[in-house]
Amino acid sequence: TLFPYTTLFRSVMLTYERESVLMSSLSRLDGLPYLNKVVVVWNSPKPPNEDLRWPDIGVPISVVKVEKNSLNNRFLPFEDIQTEAILSVDDDSHLRHDEIIFGFRVWREHRDRLVGFPGRFHAWDANATNWNYNSNYSCELSMVLTGAAFYHKYYSYLYSYSMPEAIRDMVDDLMNCEDLAMNFLISHITRQPPVKVTSRWTFRCPGCPVSLSEDDSHFQERHKCINFFSRVYGYNPLLYTQYRADSVLFKTRIPPDKQKCFKFI
Repeated sequence: TLFPYTTLFRSVMLTYERESVLMSSLSRLDGLPYLNKVVVVWNSPKPPNEDLRWPDIGVPISVVKVEKNSLNNRFLPFEDIQTEAILSVDDDSHLRHDEIIFGFRVWREHRDRLVGFPGRFHAWDANATNWNYNSNYSCELSMVLTGAAFYHKYYSYLYSYSMPEAIRDMVDDLMNCEDLAMNFLISHITRQPPVKVTSRWTFRCPGCPVSLSEDDSHFQERHKCINFFSRVYGYNPLLYTQYRADSVLFKTRIPPDKQKCFKFI
């Protein structure tokens, strides 16, 4: 049963064998308005060290130890998630509080949509007759990465129990593409594109280990996923949009005695 409040959200953070990065990310959530709880999905085979010092961030931190290392675990409808809104965030994502707050406010106006920060798009390769995944800057997008995105808990149930099992199996085989799978699912159900917020297109993580996403094979796998998912659905449900949500007074010059709701977004 969901709690009656819809003005709060819980954050789900997937992590694997990098405690220091995780602790830094958790610490940055200290004092974040609207945050009700953080659920850490512990994908590592070893349980957390008993002497691991969890930061005090003003809300409970719940650690869920899963049975196996799977990126599909990011979207399990854990009992600890008792809000409608879920903020899915990578353990190395650097988001400011004002960005998260604004993203949540936008989600509350688009509760059936995926609302987030890094935008991506798919493109048809006429020569190869297949779809390609693209992370370049573009005037339109068709996906929002779930390394930093809000979505309704309802989609966790659909992803885990209703979405074709072949898609989850491919995510496990490649250890990739769970974010693309969620984009496919939501676009298929709503026939609407995701909503991108702010000008952020990617994330920098100073001091973090080199990400797998920087490897060319990562992109090749994502090309493969888009084409496989399209075959499973019988069509490609992703839809393009040229829309981006920014705060009303973004880049607007106002008198010095007036105050913006969001100064930088």
